[in-house]
Amino acid sequence: MKQIHSPLPEKHIFVCVNERDPARDYCAKVGGVEIFQKIKIFVMSHGLTSRVWVTKTKCLGFCNPVGTTIAVYPEQKIFTEVKPDEVDKLLNDIL
Repeated sequence: MKQIHSPLPEKHIFVCVNERDPARDYCAKVGGVEIFQKIKIFVMSHGLTSRVWVTKTKCLGFCNPVGTTIAVYPEQKIFTEVKPDEVDKLLNDIL
């Protein structure tokens, strides 16, 4: 085991991209992957990669037919039903 001594990020954004049985609701089906990519590209293009980490996750427990679920730490905020066209507003609110 090796511990790394680097600064922790100011924010860590978790984006659900989970897939389930096609008959059920799941985040990948309602834009989870697209939303993850949009957030990742924004963070990279604005030089924030050392301050803001973006991680794909499996189920965060809020499946719905509308949009994906996003958790933001250290604030412990959870956003549900996030649609791809709401990513800019979400980033403006959390960054």
